[in-house]
Amino acid sequence: MINRNDTWVRVLNLLIVSIGVDDSMNAMSPDERSQGAERLAYLDWLRFVVVLSLAPFHAALSYTGYGYVYVYDDPVRDAVLAGRGLFGHFGPDALRLFTVFLDNWFMHLLFLVSGMGAALSLRRRSPGAFVGERASRLMLPFLFITLLVIPIQAWYRALDFKTFSGGFLAFYPHFFNGVTTGPGSPGNFDWGHLWFLIYLFVFSVIAVPLFGAWQRRGAPTSRWRGTPRIARAGWVLAPALLIGALEAVFRPGWPGSLNLVNDWANVTVYLSCFVFGYIAGADPRLAEAAARIGFAALALGLVAFAARIACYMLLPVGDGYQVFNVLAQFLRGLAAWWLIVAAIGLGKRYLTATGRLLRIARDLSFPLYLLHYAPLTAATYFLLDSGLGIWPRWALSVLVSWATVALCTFVFRFVPPLRSLFGIRSPDGEHGFRLRPSA
Repeated sequence: MINRNDTWVRVLNLLIVSIGVDDSMNAMSPDERSQGAERLAYLDWLRFVVVLSLAPFHAALSYTGYGYVYVYDDPVRDAVLAGRGLFGHFGPDALRLFTVFLDNWFMHLLFLVSGMGAALSLRRRSPGAFVGERASRLMLPFLFITLLVIPIQAWYRALDFKTFSGGFLAFYPHFFNGVTTGPGSPGNFDWGHLWFLIYLFVFSVIAVPLFGAWQRRGAPTSRWRGTPRIARAGWVLAPALLIGALEAVFRPGWPGSLNLVNDWANVTVYLSCFVFGYIAGADPRLAEAAARIGFAALALGLVAFAARIACYMLLPVGDGYQVFNVLAQFLRGLAAWWLIVAAIGLGKRYLTATGRLLRIARDLSFPLYLLHYAPLTAATYFLLDSGLGIWPRWALSVLVSWATVALCTFVFRFVPPLRSLFGIRSPDGEHGFRLRPSA
């Protein structure tokens, strides 16, 4: 006889799902499974490298002012409080170059990899089931982190900008008092770095009818005229023109608010990368072509990026739809696409290691993305008056962030609900957690 608790157990199973690596290989044939293992290995390594770079990137923003973070170095914070805003000449040149370079392409790569993962997932799921899975894997962590972790980051922001002086528990109700519009604004609520989850979920819902149609008709490239040419370098590099055009058309008017509704540059560019990722995941010839031209794509991307930087150094680049700004944004798009093609190609060639290291990287990927920001923000805040230079503070805050996430990942492995929420393998090696109804 089925136990009366079976119903709620099954409900929990629908809510508490593995958030880690897609298990789309399970329904494949042996030949497909072998190919899928190789593909998943390099995709998982690329995903890990991107999320590992989030802590150094966000830490750098605190000292360069090249974006919104929760705690800033004193000169940056003072400039904001004085009404001069961000994007001044703050921090070491090398750190500014590091932030601009990563910002040019690394989130583009994450959306492309997510699109490739969607292609693998739709091999074994209907479009409706795919959307349901995305809702569980993305929105549950979003709600959990928004309610329990983002307020910690917002509290440190309030302390840094002197808009609040009490403890965290006293601050928590104030977190919901208005939406922040940037550093120093009176509102506190925001979704922080979780914008990626929202964008990815919305993109999945928007694109799934198209993906479903392509799934029924075969790979999107299968019916194109001149199919044998699809694996040639030109076809792989050509989308840079579209990404560049989108940047040139939208970025001057919408520099990047990450609020989904008034962020046309990021929405169009990242959605395009997601769709192109699906096409690459559905047609292996594209990734194979990228592998053959990986170094050439890297060279093109670096040249385009250098040309973009030269625009800012040599030309009077202004705001809005000023001609030199449009040119700089077009170059930004070219560099972004060619650099992610290089990452896919070189990753496919060289990031093929499997085994224990890959399992560790998979376990750490989602916790790194979700949790890196809170310890990073705390470390940055407490190091403000340490007397150390920028580089030691930057490095220490990154190490604190990584170490905290590693410790949390280890502890969560032994707490089934958290293990499942963060997509971590159980101690016996099983990935994720699923409650079983009693017999």
